[in-house]
Amino acid sequence: MNLQARRQTHKLTFCRFRDLTREQLNVEFQVHTNWTDGQASVLEILRAAKELDLGALAFTEHVREETSWFSEFRDEVVSAAPGFEGMRIYVGCETKATDYDGRLDVSDTVINACDIVLGVVHRLPDSRGGYLDFKHLSADETSEMEYRLSMGMIAKAPIDVLGHPGGMSLRRHGHFPEAYFRALMNTSLDRQIAIEINSSYLVDMPAFLTLCEEVNPFVSIGSDAHKVSELARCRDQLMALGLGTS
Repeated sequence: MNLQARRQTHKLTFCRFRDLTREQLNVEFQVHTNWTDGQASVLEILRAAKELDLGALAFTEHVREETSWFSEFRDEVVSAAPGFEGMRIYVGCETKATDYDGRLDVSDTVINACDIVLGVVHRLPDSRGGYLDFKHLSADETSEMEYRLSMGMIAKAPIDVLGHPGGMSLRRHGHFPEAYFRALMNTSLDRQIAIEINSSYLVDMPAFLTLCEEVNPFVSIGSDAHKVSELARCRDQLMALGLGTS
């Protein structure tokens, strides 16, 4: 199933940055449970999200091409969802780029079962089937490779969201060039790929939001929550900065 066909089947869509309302900010679109590296169950996450009055939540578990448990995970979320009326609940995945041409470490079966697919950079391929060691790379080398991998996903991969853009560079070096952020945002508009506003990775949220205001990309709101206490952090941070007041 191609990207546009899947979007017509599943109804999770994203708005552009300047169109964000308070309701559209009241979401959490990057959550991990104990199916992967999260600390809480699906039901615990949903109960906490209800207490936080979230309007929508997407479970986005880490997957790989050999992942075999995704259908059971999806069944658990779908079975639990009817008990939480008033909250839109989505099943998705977070998958990493494996080369500069937009290939992902995920099977078609998982992609087609998702309401939302986050494409991310977690590792830097060495072109020989392995990955480079971040310790041996400079800040410039890391950011340039991360940029190229991200561009490949935006151009070709069946993703809905570019997750934590610049995240590996930000985590390791505290910086990702503004020119790269701008180019990713501009290019994402062609296929309506959402750029994730991720409170877990961004080191300068106000500067990132200023750039979003300038380019006006489609955006997704995600805290990269791995435990219940991290739910809605991105929503709360953005509202504290004055978004969603108009």
